[in-house]
Amino acid sequence: MAEVSFPGDGQDGEQPSPGGPARDETAGAPADGGRDSTADAPESDRPHDGRDDPRLPGAPTIPDDWDPAAEEAAFLADLEAGRIPQEWEIEGPAVSISLGDATDIDPAELAAMLGPDGLGGEVFAQDRPANAMRPGPVLAALTERAVGERDRLTDNELLGALSAARRLAARAEHLELCAIAEFTRRQDARHQAAIAAKVPPGRREGEFADTELGYELVMSDNAARDRMDMASALETRLRATSAALAAGVIDGYRAFLIWRYTRLLTDADAAHADQVLTDAAPHLRYDQLARKAMALAMKLDPDAVKRGKEKARADRQRVEARREDSGNACLNGRELAVEEVLASKAHIDAMAAALRKGGLAGNLRHLRALAYIDLTQGRDPLDRITHGDSAADSNGRPGGGHGVGHAGADADADTTGGGDQHDNANEGAADGRDCLDSDPYKDDDHDAEGRPGEPPRDLAPFPALINLTIPAATLFGLGNAPGDAGGWGLTDADDTRRLAQAASLDPRTRWSLTVTGADGTAVAHGRARGRHRFTAGGGGRDGPAALTELLRDLNVTLTPIARGSCDHCVREDRYTPSRKLQDLVRARTTRCTAPGCGAQACYCDLDHSVPYPAGITCQCDLGPVCRRHHRAKQAPGWQLAQPEPGVMRWTTPSGRVYTTRPTAYDCDDPPPRDQADIEVRGNA
Repeated sequence: MAEVSFPGDGQDGEQPSPGGPARDETAGAPADGGRDSTADAPESDRPHDGRDDPRLPGAPTIPDDWDPAAEEAAFLADLEAGRIPQEWEIEGPAVSISLGDATDIDPAELAAMLGPDGLGGEVFAQDRPANAMRPGPVLAALTERAVGERDRLTDNELLGALSAARRLAARAEHLELCAIAEFTRRQDARHQAAIAAKVPPGRREGEFADTELGYELVMSDNAARDRMDMASALETRLRATSAALAAGVIDGYRAFLIWRYTRLLTDADAAHADQVLTDAAPHLRYDQLARKAMALAMKLDPDAVKRGKEKARADRQRVEARREDSGNACLNGRELAVEEVLASKAHIDAMAAALRKGGLAGNLRHLRALAYIDLTQGRDPLDRITHGDSAADSNGRPGGGHGVGHAGADADADTTGGGDQHDNANEGAADGRDCLDSDPYKDDDHDAEGRPGEPPRDLAPFPALINLTIPAATLFGLGNAPGDAGGWGLTDADDTRRLAQAASLDPRTRWSLTVTGADGTAVAHGRARGRHRFTAGGGGRDGPAALTELLRDLNVTLTPIARGSCDHCVREDRYTPSRKLQDLVRARTTRCTAPGCGAQACYCDLDHSVPYPAGITCQCDLGPVCRRHHRAKQAPGWQLAQPEPGVMRWTTPSGRVYTTRPTAYDCDDPPPRDQADIEVRGNA
């Protein structure tokens, strides 16, 4: 297909293009098949109209019978048939793809695959070329076609297409990392130049490159920085890993594991580990590769591994609570000393064995969890034996007292935490078999008398030091929309009601109400004064009556939350907003307004989008911004605008714009447009 335009010089315009034959002539020969009549003429006698001037290199000869009108008609016919691109289609640099570079297969085989009878799924069979073809545009076309007709593929071909898709994904990740590496190189150069120029921290160009990348990839700054470090390492230190990823031999997560366990090594040691791990990675599961990489790093540079371990312990040691995927909870210590963890585990194992010998129901897994919960809440697990809690309760949960010295009803109250729902519910026995004497820490696999795993009946009061966002319908059994326990995550309807009841027992808990519109965003908010008790189930009253009574008891005065425009009714003539204004802004937007940031608003700065005093202290100029993104906003090239209340428009130094909007609460089924849902929020 010729790349031409009309009108103008060329085979479809008024004259043929220089160096190219007309439609009815052969290149390099006169159109009439004879000798050019001007060939022997003196140079001064030859025509100089620019069409066949020999002084113009490659100038062709115009045939006498050349018909511009016919050429124009032929061009228009080709254009209408789609055989010739329009001018707007061929403007700019052309793109060409070499099939020889894109594939490592025989040209005849490639022609067969790409011919009219090709592109079938049979090319993905294990002994066919597409099954091992390098990722690229040809493999992408073949895979698209094959998977589009996947019902026609054999199992052999289907697995081949699946493998091809994984190679293409690896290649795509390689391209992404190449772009990230170049972005990192540029930003680091600018940052180093700013440091050399003695620009103060917070004002240096390139200082918040990880934040900018995080906006684009919708991830945290830490995750973005890891991505940048990995991309740079693959381009400079881990070339074998990079090549394997580009060829689709390994996937992105295997490349990540190789980088993670070699990042503390010297360049020479990293190069050695790179080759060893890249050769092994395609044949190892993720956990096996991680183990091999860690062992290799320990052998190559044990001091570096030790320094990394000590730094992680100093920087990231913590106790964290989080939500399990099942909806249960997890409490664990991170970055602890190995010997301390082993000693603690041994102590918990011993407690669980003692509880088993004392006759408590449940297998050792559940008894370990029971001892763990007791120990972390200041109770002695052995008091469960002292108080005769040797049988499971009516729900199959191991019995247990609330703590040392409790007697009577308190001694019989069940406070066992939730069991491990991923394990076999039939494991465990409750008869204290003698076989445990030989191995007191071994889990048994016999039927237990009970089935631990239910939440406890009696609730220990705790203050709502986090925001508990609870749909009112859920609170009173009228709906099943999940609650939200601050940074903890979603809670199902039963847990939500139990949390609300437990929090209400503590005198430090305070209630607030947020009214949401049909789109789930907040439209009004108010905080209740004093302490208010709540009983799950409404104390015998039906849901609507219990809700009405609670709202009457809270006696909250609601303040509208600005949406779309602002009348400045809560504007304040000072820099620091009042508690009331803070509540309104944080009810409207419950997280940091930066793209991809999950920091809770209660821990964020309330930032003036337009700096005070040019900006006002009002809903329309305030937004929660975590400290990191607050600093980024003030760096060169960064801008934050709030075109309407709660709509935050971030502009990064690269000129890209990202917009975030007010929080949409997870309410029940969307109500009619003229109704609103109520969110009841408990916070300290």
